[in-house]
Amino acid sequence: MPAPSSTSATTPKTQLLKLVTDSLRAGTLELPSLPDIAIDVRVAISQTDLDIDDLVKLIQQDPGLSTYLLKVSHSVHYSRGNPVRNLAAAIRRLGLNAARDLTASYALKTLFLIQDPMVKQSMRDIWRRSVYTASLAHVMARHCGFDPDRALLAGLIQDIGALPLLANLKDFPSLCADKNTVTELLNDFTGKISGLVLHNWRFDEELILVGLNRENWMRDKGPEADLTDLILVARYHTYLDESSHKKLPQLSRLPAFSKLGLEEMGPEQGLAFLIEAKQEISELRNTLL
Repeated sequence: MPAPSSTSATTPKTQLLKLVTDSLRAGTLELPSLPDIAIDVRVAISQTDLDIDDLVKLIQQDPGLSTYLLKVSHSVHYSRGNPVRNLAAAIRRLGLNAARDLTASYALKTLFLIQDPMVKQSMRDIWRRSVYTASLAHVMARHCGFDPDRALLAGLIQDIGALPLLANLKDFPSLCADKNTVTELLNDFTGKISGLVLHNWRFDEELILVGLNRENWMRDKGPEADLTDLILVARYHTYLDESSHKKLPQLSRLPAFSKLGLEEMGPEQGLAFLIEAKQEISELRNTLL
């Protein structure tokens, strides 16, 4: 009688993880690609002899991106009370670094629009939390001495590692039927794979650390707050209205919270200035969703 195969002796979750990790080691894992427009804009802005008109022509090739940047330039954070008349004026108002990071933020959304019915809802839920985290981080950044647009981008990229996991679920239909197992899988491994994807995209170490530590609540690296700390506290706030919040450590116990020098209204309310900025946060979320 033949010995049972290792495949039959393992769970679908274990098989999926082995598939992903083996592919990682072999370099054959199909990682998501950052859309070309985000790469092209990043390259263009890195040029010392950049001509704004050339950048405008590049961005205008994507009408959706052009509309998005115009819309953001009219938001509460950037608006000076008068609307800009064209894309060139919008880019000047935003600044080149903000335009670069906002372009990447816009491009990320397309990666979460996989139409496979087995993972579509999971993708949508992940993107919604990323958007909420990013919007909160954008507002928090101004209070904590960070670049708001970099914080926005960091909030959006932290969950990118979920894409390879969900993309391979199609080969394990029994997993798709078990929502709790999928949630557990994503919670345990999204951070590690996010770090790999961001490294593959040649993002800098600061942003890679954000992905690696997406829910590492008790992370405590050095005495000074960094971008990862900011994103952790922002992400924590996305759980306040959910029952799963009860399973998290108290906000005041998070090392990130202490380093940022913030004050909470209470364990259920979170940070006062986030409540006061509710309209701005809502506006940002609507722009990104």
